[in-house]
Amino acid sequence: MGVLKKFEQRLEGLVNGTFAKVFKSEVQPVEIAGALQRECDNNATIWNRDRTVVPNDFIVELSTPDFERLSPYSGQLGDELAGMVRDYAKQQRYTFMGPIKVHLEKAEDLDTGLYRVRSRTLASSASQAAAPGAAAPPPPAGRPGGYGYPP
Repeated sequence: MGVLKKFEQRLEGLVNGTFAKVFKSEVQPVEIAGALQRECDNNATIWNRDRTVVPNDFIVELSTPDFERLSPYSGQLGDELAGMVRDYAKQQRYTFMGPIKVHLEKAEDLDTGLYRVRSRTLASSASQAAAPGAAAPPPPAGRPGGYGYPP
């Protein structure tokens, strides 16, 4: 990741964190969708001139109040966010190694209005690719779990 990209992320985190603390606004799904798009852009891996692979497994960490507000809709929200990621990837000509999953989790260390996105690329086998809704396999033993979080 380039120096400018790191600077941009720090500046964005500082501004968003400051506004969230001052105004105590709740996280909105549209903010999460934008963060998922940025996560794809920031973790895109160019395989060849015709293929750029992006993460397909996302965890969105939310503050306790935001998680309690959104968790009753987590299944439907996860599906809709995955659809948005799929549409964005199509526009950007990105590809995935497996099915797109978006999960919500509670993070005790976050204040209302703050969130954190972790991602990783999980490959699926041919049999899983043929079966819709099949879970992606865990990463191979002895290798890192992906971009954002361990296996």
